[in-house]
Amino acid sequence: MKQANALITGIDGAVGAYLARLLDARGVQVLGVGGSAALMPLGIADSVTMIDAADVTAFVSDGGAATVFAIAGDDPALAEAVLAAAAAAAGTRLCHITDLASLAVPQVRAMVARVAAWRGQGRLATNALLGAHDSRLGAHDTLPARIIRAVARQEPLEITESGPVDWGWTPEYVDAVIRLAALETPADLIIGSGHTLTSAEIAHHALAYFKTPDSSLITIRPGDSAPPAPINVTALKTATGWSASTWGHDLVRALCEGAADRN
Repeated sequence: MKQANALITGIDGAVGAYLARLLDARGVQVLGVGGSAALMPLGIADSVTMIDAADVTAFVSDGGAATVFAIAGDDPALAEAVLAAAAAAAGTRLCHITDLASLAVPQVRAMVARVAAWRGQGRLATNALLGAHDSRLGAHDTLPARIIRAVARQEPLEITESGPVDWGWTPEYVDAVIRLAALETPADLIIGSGHTLTSAEIAHHALAYFKTPDSSLITIRPGDSAPPAPINVTALKTATGWSASTWGHDLVRALCEGAADRN
């Protein structure tokens, strides 16, 4: 029997869908806001109760969810409204989830600051800041997706070297999010693998997976922009005990295995 409720806004994205699957597998009753298309390939569409966006603020304010996972996604205004409602509901845990890259959006930065301020007022509130990540449910235009699609289809591709980037596997990162949301002493933490991949390394592993001997299929031009700063995962592991187990060759192989779902 499922005991606890968790509400996820942005459940129609990769992070929300994988988060819902993991929570459901752990016996949590999951409620969602957004479409169910991303839940269908994961086999959990019938396990999630969908709530209309127009009703979600009142639902949260009434204490309808023990934990609220608010994913900014394409609708940061909704995520912000839900977080504000949850902040007013005694005992509700708040977890705002966003990609590090989204911090360039002023509204997302403002949400991060508000969540941190609520925590300073004694609320169980945290920001889960995700480094670059990908999965078979991910966007079609990510760097790994573009490289893997080109190799799988045997289509020439010319790209610019990104430099070493900490890429992670979305289905694995959501475990870190859940652990972070449940901390007795909440904190804002960055979720990353602690390992990097260059464009050339992604191409090398993809060519090997698809047994493509023609390495000239992928042309990589030198890049002139600095790659993102390395992610220090020490604080995350110390606080939650979580560390990534899928990176490098294993990550690219997992993405190659799911390539057909994105082609």
